[in-house]
Amino acid sequence: MTGEYDVHGGAHGLEADMDDMDATGGAIRDTGTEVVGVAAASHRFLVDGNLLASAVLSPGTFASFEAEMVAALDGPSALSAHGVKMTAAGFFMQAQAKAYLAVDRAMEIADDVGDWAQGYTVPLQLAWRLSPAGLPGTVLDLAELADEGLFTNPEQWLVEHPDQLEELVASSPGFVALLGTLAPPWAQPLIGFPLDVEQASSTLAGLYSQELESLTALETYESESPSDIQGALQRLDDVAAHEDQFQIEEVDGVYNVYLPGTKAFDAPGLESGLVQNMGTNFAAVAGDDNAYQQAVLEALADVPPGAEINFIGHSQGGIVAARLAEAIANGETDVQGRVNAVLTAGSPVDHIELPEEVRMVSLVNEYDIVPRLDGEAYGDKSNHSTIVFEQQNGGTTPNHGLAEVYVTEAGDIVGSDDAAVVDALGGLGDFGGGGDSTVTTFQMERG
Repeated sequence: MTGEYDVHGGAHGLEADMDDMDATGGAIRDTGTEVVGVAAASHRFLVDGNLLASAVLSPGTFASFEAEMVAALDGPSALSAHGVKMTAAGFFMQAQAKAYLAVDRAMEIADDVGDWAQGYTVPLQLAWRLSPAGLPGTVLDLAELADEGLFTNPEQWLVEHPDQLEELVASSPGFVALLGTLAPPWAQPLIGFPLDVEQASSTLAGLYSQELESLTALETYESESPSDIQGALQRLDDVAAHEDQFQIEEVDGVYNVYLPGTKAFDAPGLESGLVQNMGTNFAAVAGDDNAYQQAVLEALADVPPGAEINFIGHSQGGIVAARLAEAIANGETDVQGRVNAVLTAGSPVDHIELPEEVRMVSLVNEYDIVPRLDGEAYGDKSNHSTIVFEQQNGGTTPNHGLAEVYVTEAGDIVGSDDAAVVDALGGLGDFGGGGDSTVTTFQMERG
């Protein structure tokens, strides 16, 4: 083994186990139903004409046969009873699988409600903590946070406590809703009352321009497609060196789409004019239309029907990749290709649920804060595997770097013999298997 990895979801996750349990229960139920059917059909032998005629010649033998046949078909340990038991066992197993998933979903909803309430009650928590009585036990423990260095070195605190940042983001909709109640009446419709991170992100996305002005194919050249995730991320890193560019690679009817991350961390009213900016981040997290997605859909317009499409994205590019895969797979666009897989690196995509036929693998550095920005814990979907590793480089940017962190780690992940890792990577395919390819670089401009 080349590295230790914590793999969430995929073929080894809870949802996959429950899917297997449901399928096994269905097979047992169907077999039991067939057995009951065979038993029912076998009753015709009890009234077979030739058998009834033989009763005149040998009444004792006839009576003995009838008794044994009835016992074999309808007795306590007979065929019918076994069939009924199998059918009931199959139904019970399927019900258990659905119940496990329902409980898991209920726990997720309860966590979401708790996070929202935590954000909404921030003033109460502060008052409680700062009260003369010094009442303990609040969620917001300022003294503990101060001891951990939040106020003296916030960046260091973030990279050492990414889980607390995730909780903070998860509670942000409740805090935004609180602001809505405190704002002047004329401003409340602008703030809204978001119930989750997606709605809060949509509110912020609306403060930015989301229109695409133009898309230009800058150059097309011959290359060699990657054959594994490290090669795919290396190609992504090459195009990430330029602002507002992405690439589409075609190899033997397979289309690999390379989507780099954020280039401008701008604020509303002070926008950089770039497509790969904070406005796109908010829109992609929310699932709203944005210039980045508009550009990629335009570039994919000529993909032949049924052609395989793979998305590879880092940071913002990973969110956009997952949203594009979601829209195309659900038939919400004019793109005729078929989405096969999505590979993300350092992207907050746990809140995005793709159709079952689309496979997604997410690489996450445990100390990278960016994947935490959707406020969601690592998912457990059967078609989404998250491969988590630890690389602490001492800062938010060093922990998030595409080349320094994710391309390098991908080389070790490819060589891993961990069964969960192997199965996760197997679902992605080989991105064209290293064959001759044609690569087109696109330049985006915002309206």
